[in-house]
Amino acid sequence: MDRDIFFTLPDGRQAEIFRLRLADGFGVDITNFGGCVTALYTPDADGRITDVALGWKKPEDYLNNSCYFGALVGRTANRITAGKFTLDGRIYQLCLNDSNICSLHGGFGYSHRLWDVVCVSANEVALALFSPDGDAGYPGNLKVSVTYRITAGHMLEIEYFAESDRRTPVNLTNHTYFNLNGENYGSTADHTIFMNADRATETDTHLQPTGKVFDVTGTRYDLRQGKRFSEILQEYANGFDDNFVFGEEENILRENVAIVTAEKSGIQMSMHTTRPGVQFYMGGFLNCSGKSPYPRHSGFCLESQAWPDAVNHPEFPGIIIEPGTPHHSLTRYSFSIVK
Repeated sequence: MDRDIFFTLPDGRQAEIFRLRLADGFGVDITNFGGCVTALYTPDADGRITDVALGWKKPEDYLNNSCYFGALVGRTANRITAGKFTLDGRIYQLCLNDSNICSLHGGFGYSHRLWDVVCVSANEVALALFSPDGDAGYPGNLKVSVTYRITAGHMLEIEYFAESDRRTPVNLTNHTYFNLNGENYGSTADHTIFMNADRATETDTHLQPTGKVFDVTGTRYDLRQGKRFSEILQEYANGFDDNFVFGEEENILRENVAIVTAEKSGIQMSMHTTRPGVQFYMGGFLNCSGKSPYPRHSGFCLESQAWPDAVNHPEFPGIIIEPGTPHHSLTRYSFSIVK
């Protein structure tokens, strides 16, 4: 493990960068600003170590991070309709940060804050954040901790904990963008995705959930037999930015909920999670220059999550945590080669 200063914040505090590596070169770079994954290195079919995570070229660009590259997202991932919900008879108004229509990724969220470094070892980094009552409009003093861990099986594991002194919604995720041909490749067209989901949640034109959950059979959302990204984009130019459903229960480790393979590099990424949903985002809003130029669809995200906007849809599995009953979830991304 290598540890350095990453950049200095405007208030003089210093963000750090942690480089976790296995002996064969597999590893991840993580900063405690936003808890961001800034790079992820894995071997391709020819044995070349390849950075498959999109990110910013200049460390200080993470201060803005409008794309949420690699970031930890909270208090609630995804969109809250109108940035408003009712809990225990009280209406809570959150920050509106998505076209002034809804609250996205926690409003003024955890993705743009300096996290405390709890502990560091050869293969893991644990970060913590305190979110006070009223933070971005949310109730309750919330303590959050996230551990990043790499294993000998070329796996990145992200483990989340949160506890509050009041009832409050919690839905944490990580927002890393991947391009399995390398972050500088510029296209994900040759990627193929398998998604083991038989349902998805419907959204309106602003990507806010309507409350409807539909069977994907016979629709473009049916990815259970695998589908090439180029085929998806021919059918639907914007690509997916949708929540796929694996069940209603938390704390069940579901293996291989999503598998993505890149034809050129031969790199395959498999996702395993205890969350009941995954947001599959194909980078339709990308158009920026980071470590490399990032045009539309040059990266994709698989964000483990509860069903979005669950606070406004009582028919969805709940995301309210109770005092004395902490939230815990686990997501793993494993990397291998397909020849």
